[in-house]
Amino acid sequence: MKVSIIIPTYKRCDNLKKLLQTLLKQNYDDFEVIVIDQSPLLPKNLEDILAAKDKIKYFNLPGNNAAYARNIGIKKAAGEIVICCDDDIMVKPDFIMAHAKNYQEPGVGAVSGRVSCSNDTPVSKITKVGRIRKYDGKIIANFNAGFKTDVEHAYGCNFSFRKELSKKIGGYDERLTGTGSFDDADLSFNIRKLGYRIVFDPFAEAVHLLSSGGYRDLSLAEKMYWYYHNFMIFYLKNLKKIFFPVFLLRQIGSILRRAVIFRDLQVIYLGLKGLYRGFIDYFQKPEALGNAGTTK
Repeated sequence: MKVSIIIPTYKRCDNLKKLLQTLLKQNYDDFEVIVIDQSPLLPKNLEDILAAKDKIKYFNLPGNNAAYARNIGIKKAAGEIVICCDDDIMVKPDFIMAHAKNYQEPGVGAVSGRVSCSNDTPVSKITKVGRIRKYDGKIIANFNAGFKTDVEHAYGCNFSFRKELSKKIGGYDERLTGTGSFDDADLSFNIRKLGYRIVFDPFAEAVHLLSSGGYRDLSLAEKMYWYYHNFMIFYLKNLKKIFFPVFLLRQIGSILRRAVIFRDLQVIYLGLKGLYRGFIDYFQKPEALGNAGTTK
């Protein structure tokens, strides 16, 4: 079973190189790595590894939209299984094998791997993983859990799926741009609508470094714009519209709490603007919005 690993990246060449080095040490032979780099120029420190390794395919494209980059990667992928990774994770030699084993079950459409990072919930306190409450959108993540279970949505920095399913649903929704919040949850819900399960497997593990660069260099208020913009689109697409007023009040309350906690009035302005623009963009076709986002 051939596996294609897709890595969208933007101005994080040092982290990308470290990830590529770990991927080339995998104990799984039949795989390729597709790098979709939206940085302006090819970084010099990548030239050696890209030139020497035939498993890595590198593409430099304009724009700044991770969903768009992943869709390009899916189109270029030769594998039956696609693994989408962030560029700032580290993985062990059995990473690909752990993902691939799950697809021996025909009913499994996607796999969300374990993600460890510095701000994790203690494993001993976790009882639920990968849930989104239908009426108000409350999110339960807990993707550092130590037990295997079915989930409603995956964590996009360590997420695999059958390529044929992504083609059926049209890939990632490119309206979910900016920080990319909820593009993984949206794809997950679409896969489940086709009747397939999504499995959380703690053995398909990655360490998320949460490095600077890319969209992490945005201000808090700018990040909140994209979070609420994308959350609005995701809710309208996938959850119960009859409870929309409840969802809206919950998000406005969340924006106000964040503004108070971080003492940043810009969070209120851009958070509310994100909700508004997300509502407007929900009614737009993805291609009408282009492949780059702006909060202006």
